[in-house]
Amino acid sequence: MSELRDYVCWDIERVVSTIQTEAVVASSAVFLATHTPLQIQRAEIEGRQFNNTGQVVSEKAVLKDFLGRKTATGTVLMPIVGESGSGKSHLVRWVRENLPASDKRKVIYLEKSRTSLRHVIESLLEGVDDEEISQIRADVRTSTSNNDPASLALRLINELMIALAGTTAAGLRGKQRQLAGPKGLALILQDPVLQDQMLEDEKFIPRFAEHMLSDRGSDAERPPRFTVDDLPLSVASAMDGVAAPTRLMLRLLLSKPDMRDAAVDMLNEYWEKSVQATSSLGGGRVLDAMKKVREIYARQGKEIVLLVEDFALIQGVQRDLLDAITETSQREGRTALAPMRTLMAITSGYFTSLPETAVTRIEASTGGHIYNLDLVLNNPDDREATVSFAGRYLNAARVGRKVLEAHAGGDVPNQCDRCPVQAACHDAFGKSVEGHGLYPFNRSALQRTVHSVAPADQPHAFVPRTVLSRALIPVLTEGFDSIQEGSFPDEQFRNRFKSNRNAGDLPLVSRVREQVGDLDQADGPRREKLLEFWADSPTELINLEIGISTAFSLPALPLTADRSSRPLSQTPREAPVHKAVVAPSDSALPRSLQKRVDFVESWSTGDAGLPTAEASTVRSMVSRAAFYRQDWLQPPMKPLGVQDAERAGWTNKASTVSIELAAAEALARGDSPVTFKRTPANAEFFKSLILLSVESAVGVRAQDVVRLSNLADTYAQVLRQRVTEQSQISDDDLVAGLRVSLMGAALAGHAHPEMTLAQLHAAAFHPGQSWPRRDASSRTPLWQTSLASHLARRSALVDKLRGALGVGQGIGAVQVIDAARALPLLRRAAERWELDDSDLPAWAQDAAQPLAGWRVLVPAQHAQLVSLLQDVRKWFPRGERSSDVLSQLDASLRVAAELGLEGGSQVPAIRARMEEIEGADWASLTALEKDLAKLTDDLDGDDALAAALQGVVPLRDPNLSAIHQLLQAADAFLSDALQAAQERGQTAASTASQQMGALMDAWQHVAHVAAEEKA
Repeated sequence: MSELRDYVCWDIERVVSTIQTEAVVASSAVFLATHTPLQIQRAEIEGRQFNNTGQVVSEKAVLKDFLGRKTATGTVLMPIVGESGSGKSHLVRWVRENLPASDKRKVIYLEKSRTSLRHVIESLLEGVDDEEISQIRADVRTSTSNNDPASLALRLINELMIALAGTTAAGLRGKQRQLAGPKGLALILQDPVLQDQMLEDEKFIPRFAEHMLSDRGSDAERPPRFTVDDLPLSVASAMDGVAAPTRLMLRLLLSKPDMRDAAVDMLNEYWEKSVQATSSLGGGRVLDAMKKVREIYARQGKEIVLLVEDFALIQGVQRDLLDAITETSQREGRTALAPMRTLMAITSGYFTSLPETAVTRIEASTGGHIYNLDLVLNNPDDREATVSFAGRYLNAARVGRKVLEAHAGGDVPNQCDRCPVQAACHDAFGKSVEGHGLYPFNRSALQRTVHSVAPADQPHAFVPRTVLSRALIPVLTEGFDSIQEGSFPDEQFRNRFKSNRNAGDLPLVSRVREQVGDLDQADGPRREKLLEFWADSPTELINLEIGISTAFSLPALPLTADRSSRPLSQTPREAPVHKAVVAPSDSALPRSLQKRVDFVESWSTGDAGLPTAEASTVRSMVSRAAFYRQDWLQPPMKPLGVQDAERAGWTNKASTVSIELAAAEALARGDSPVTFKRTPANAEFFKSLILLSVESAVGVRAQDVVRLSNLADTYAQVLRQRVTEQSQISDDDLVAGLRVSLMGAALAGHAHPEMTLAQLHAAAFHPGQSWPRRDASSRTPLWQTSLASHLARRSALVDKLRGALGVGQGIGAVQVIDAARALPLLRRAAERWELDDSDLPAWAQDAAQPLAGWRVLVPAQHAQLVSLLQDVRKWFPRGERSSDVLSQLDASLRVAAELGLEGGSQVPAIRARMEEIEGADWASLTALEKDLAKLTDDLDGDDALAAALQGVVPLRDPNLSAIHQLLQAADAFLSDALQAAQERGQTAASTASQQMGALMDAWQHVAHVAAEEKA
């Protein structure tokens, strides 16, 4: 077998020169050498459609029917239908090559690569010497030689416009009536802006003009007719640069699809007239010329055989030609025109657009049948036909064009007969029934490759041109080097050819691909594709047949006898986590569950995205596993419920668990913490998760349960981080929140910079419901409103802090604060007592809003307390006793009342104030004085502001303001009373004046002492 290694038995030059995708290009020898009997279906005409009868005929049967059919008119018109590349022209070419030689037959062969108008006319009129016919040849030469494609395209569109302008509603049908005349569809073609759009490259008219002047290349496709894409349907055109009447017509086409279809039908119907007018072939000149040709050959006793490789491309003369070739040969009992047999290749779609007279004459001349080459190969006999087809071309590529032409007319040599590795190669790769080796394909690889390039809507369709151009030629040319280098199938092959599920070709199952990935690090992708195509996708990991693996330099895997995925040479430490587990069979799982597993398999192989239900299950299983694995005690915090986690951004959506090519991936935005690529291992993991989600006991792999556990451990930390980030409870966030809490507590008198850390801890986590200040009367209005506003919002702030730094029972209320974590954060928070530069988390901003004027609030309160204290000390100096002051005041009030002095009416109010402060702590004035004395000026700096808080924050005697008001009222009363006494001129008044003077001297002495102490 070693002789097969890196072996190639062809070269690229022979492949390119020998394998032709167009039948007309190959020489006769090559054509016959590569010809494979076609499977031709007989179809019956039904109106403008046709239906296969199920009868399959050979080329020889078609030839016999074509040459032997007799008709009353002496004309036979036999279509060969099929889509592009189905082999229509190949069959026409085969008929030509196999026509019996006869002097009684004139053969006219119209190649589809020579469809310029000049070549069509010259081919039809070849060999006829007649003045009128010679003039037609001359006119066509002149009309085509004096034009370039651009000018010809402009002439064609103008002639088409003239033809459309001459239509009338009476002469048209259906929707076309709305497009008739000079104000109908002709307006579109007449407008310069819209003309430019219809003359753009790749539109129908310019491409037709180019091919009308010159033959198309062998592989260049030319559109046979107008399509909707050729209409100038730019929305901008309907608004800008287009005349108003034309704009109305354009809007009609834009708004109604049926009108667009009617417009396309009209363009195609009148196109031939414009071509004839442009080329001087109007007035039935081609019809007359062809009749004359038939007359001439009738006199010679000959029959005309017309072979047309693609009738749709003979535009400009189709109708005249159809009329000419179906014209009866008999006139008044004699043969006036030569009998005519026409075999024409035509696409299935174009057949339905033939004139009614043509379809009728086809039915009459063939007995109502045509031959269809659109093949669907889906049974063993059909597959063998594919093998035979490929084998002939593979042999031709090995033999080469020169050798084939040298053996023209004789047996085609089989290159495999002289190959030194024939036996090993045929054993490994197989051969066709004709003995042609299939290397580098085998039957499985060939079938899968053919299906891979089949039309999407016809997975079993066999399109010869497509098979040659997109399968055989690429593999032989692109694989030439990679086979010799030991890298086949390379990445180019793997990307080009995909298993076609619709044809029954299942991709390699994810379980096997996962095992290949584990065991073959060097050649994993190559091995996967070889197992899929050359081994027909086995459901268990196997080694390829030794000849195939040798030819493609693929080392065998050391598998156990039972085909386990574990290599025999692995040590226990190196052994993969998993054991080979057989996927559940259809009978092992309920059908609905098996269907879900199959969806995952389709996703794995790239045939489909992962549906919503399966993607949701995977996301939910992974995200919930991480949630339930979360240890809320390390470090302690309030455990979150599922809804809390979702609010924090940990959901069962793609934003948390992203899956490549799964439903709802637009939500991922590229930042999902958990991501799964489309890999075999992930597919198998997903299958297990789906089975676990319904608590299935079948098919769940142990390694997938372990993987889910590991993912839970890994992403539990990611969840904690995401919760921290989304919930804004990082250390910096908590410090900021604690600072807000401390400053709010300061407003209530329960926190200031000189407190111990334990005291600050108690204040920071207190909800504040029982914190109204008893000394409210000595607070500024701003201080009071700020405090009330903060306390109304404080509960949410404290709950957040307690939840982030505490633990509780389940997800209930927090019972314990984690002091080990909280105290360092609290210490950082107490280092500053303002928020100006703080980046507050969202949850702390509401409670912080009342603190926004902190730098105004604290100085204002400080100033008020200083002013109050100064006033009080006027009448209550340091060292005085409150009882002395109150006794003095009491005596003054009695004297004033006894003497009936002015202001006596104020006495009850003053006495009421005295009773109000009966229990007042006058000594607290000394404590306030000491606190305020620490700092009285420059409250703008951070340190100064913190120091000021020591005087501003503490709770004071609730009667402090009342004391101030009493002393102030008493002083005013006594001053008024003395003045009244002095104003009396009587003896009694003089006595009263003396008494009040003595009292005021004593009162004012107190004030003087207070003033001296202050100084």
